[in-house]
Amino acid sequence: MEKSKTLLKTLMKIPIFKGLAPSQIQKIFGLCQSRPCAPGEVVCAQGTNSDEMYILIAGELGVKAEDNVRLAVLQPVTTVGEMGMFNHQQRSASVEAIKQSKLLVIKRGPFELMLHADQRMHMNIYKNIVEILSSKITNDNMRAHGSILDQVRSQKEQREAKKKLAVAVALLAEKAGIEVEEAQALVDRRVVDEKLRILIVDDEQAVRQLVQRSLIAYEVSEAGDGEEALAAIRADEPDLVIADIQMPGMDGFALADRLKEEFPNLPVLALSGNVVAEEIEGHNFVGLIEKPMQINDFQQRIDGTLGKED
Repeated sequence: MEKSKTLLKTLMKIPIFKGLAPSQIQKIFGLCQSRPCAPGEVVCAQGTNSDEMYILIAGELGVKAEDNVRLAVLQPVTTVGEMGMFNHQQRSASVEAIKQSKLLVIKRGPFELMLHADQRMHMNIYKNIVEILSSKITNDNMRAHGSILDQVRSQKEQREAKKKLAVAVALLAEKAGIEVEEAQALVDRRVVDEKLRILIVDDEQAVRQLVQRSLIAYEVSEAGDGEEALAAIRADEPDLVIADIQMPGMDGFALADRLKEEFPNLPVLALSGNVVAEEIEGHNFVGLIEKPMQINDFQQRIDGTLGKED
């Protein structure tokens, strides 16, 4: 009984079910089928029909693209495939269990029959869907608008920088009595040497690869756990450490505390989908990046932490 009450409260927190009466939530709960998923088990595959929606109530799921690169990590309580129940589009990505997980499954057929039988519920759920999509469109448009302005400004700055660099290289060649090509090579080596360096510490290779691809303006190195990270930092201190919280062995909290003792001026950003900002206080973190990461926000956060914002 207590378990059922907890699940009902969980359903009430899901955005598409917002504002529904307890009796309507009870009807939805009656459609739910429990499904355990072992690590590596595919929940739904890219390109398949969206005939079910899933509610993750325990464990951890990964969203994968066509090239098998992990796009996001999902934590409870999260829904998967709910929009496909209404727009009938095929799934755009695959989802598989990372850890032992438990899902509630709602099939489209019985769900549609229930909505047709309860017009008030039907209207409320569709209103919630419109609000979710409207919010997403607004946020996407704001990001796109900002991205276009950033691109125009960046292109102008790049043209100016190239002109200045060409003049500087020519002057260097003239003063040093060397060829322009040799002067250019010297400048290129110096630029590489002066890239700010970031260490990403995460036990998931996909996350480390995502950070590598997202931060091409920086020199990014990797570590798979806290011990490996500590050894790398002792050998060559970076400008910033991004550390996952949950790792085997030395976790992110322990690593941050150790770095405070040995490298008190080294900034450390926490990376997690399981903690809130209040939980990292007192552990030498300068901030928290939540999983799954939004790439634009992530890049801006890194730039801000390292003082590279416009």
